[in-house]
Amino acid sequence: MAATATSTRSPTLRQRSKRQVFLLGSGISKSISPAIHNKAFRELGLDIEYSLCDIPEDSLDSKLDEFVEEERVIGFNVTIPFKERIIGRITHLDPVAHGVGAINLVVISADRKKMIGYNTDVDGVVASLSKLGLLGRSGQSALILGSGGASRACIYALLNNGFDTITILNRTEKRAEEVASKFSHNFPKKKVVHARLAPPELELAMGDVNLMINTVPFTAEIPFEVSFTHAPKKMRYLDLNYRKNPPLLREARREAIPSIDGSLMLVEQAARSFEILTGINAPRKTMMLAAQKAG
Repeated sequence: MAATATSTRSPTLRQRSKRQVFLLGSGISKSISPAIHNKAFRELGLDIEYSLCDIPEDSLDSKLDEFVEEERVIGFNVTIPFKERIIGRITHLDPVAHGVGAINLVVISADRKKMIGYNTDVDGVVASLSKLGLLGRSGQSALILGSGGASRACIYALLNNGFDTITILNRTEKRAEEVASKFSHNFPKKKVVHARLAPPELELAMGDVNLMINTVPFTAEIPFEVSFTHAPKKMRYLDLNYRKNPPLLREARREAIPSIDGSLMLVEQAARSFEILTGINAPRKTMMLAAQKAG
């Protein structure tokens, strides 16, 4: 781990006496994660505060050094665009995070010498699969839009829970190819393929799948209209976006496709993060109510 920074420290960190947990990302000012976590902390009487840490993409290293230096920071969640990029700074990886190749939770050891990376997004995906009635089956296939850190968590969860074939579509096909290659190597008995995210490829890939997952952030959007008219009757749809009634979710529901948004995934990954950070069972119902109210 690189030497800790000594030149500047955030006044926000220095002035607070509570233990601190952050969400680290870029362009995250509208995140509802603080509302979810702080409601849970207050309900259980924990003297911990969860805050946003919205930084420029080139400030990751200096912010990590600051977190390690400030003893009140016990850990932080990680979101776009750092879930994959942060791995090079992590001293220890949980086996699931290693398998995914992306991190969404970092715990800082009490001696400040270790940053331990986890991936609780996988727990959120599994909870969503259960909600859609897709757990406990075998020989299933899935289509995933996007190839970032959330996509990796989805692929890992699917390949470990009854899915044998995964198709990854991404606007930059090279990224999809890299992700497909990683999981093909790690799961040699499974089929993980890729293509460009474009209308012909999407219609073809949708032809016979059990599940379609959209991991493309709402802010990025897909640059063409997506139709579900050719979706198979068996298909389920999961949209990881959880706010503003995402357009693809509206289209899927218009075609009567059983669908859910990303709220359950958001809350479950938050709950597992809470449990890893505190060692206490998370109040999931409270966290879901907070998410619904904030969203």
